[in-house]
Amino acid sequence: MSEELNLIEMQDEDGNVLQFEHLLTFEVDDSFYVAFTPVEKMEEFDVGEVLIMRIEEGDDGDVYVPIETEQELDELWGIFQQLYYEDDEEEEDGEE
Repeated sequence: MSEELNLIEMQDEDGNVLQFEHLLTFEVDDSFYVAFTPVEKMEEFDVGEVLIMRIEEGDDGDVYVPIETEQELDELWGIFQQLYYEDDEEEEDGEE
């Protein structure tokens, strides 16, 4: 059985289109964050590596902004893991 990916396309600084699989969108302290992984190996990121970015409103819609501090990224990583793996456990429980 094939699972359909929820893809996000973004452009890098050089205008190249990059594809990521959307893993989770979550809210922390009135801010929204998105977690995704590259669909294919990239210069800076490997397939399976999780990237977390803050979602902010821009003039042309949502803008993904990098997390600036290691401390904030660590906190978000912990929240992501809890939410993401909690969803997996719920799906497995529902299939039995």
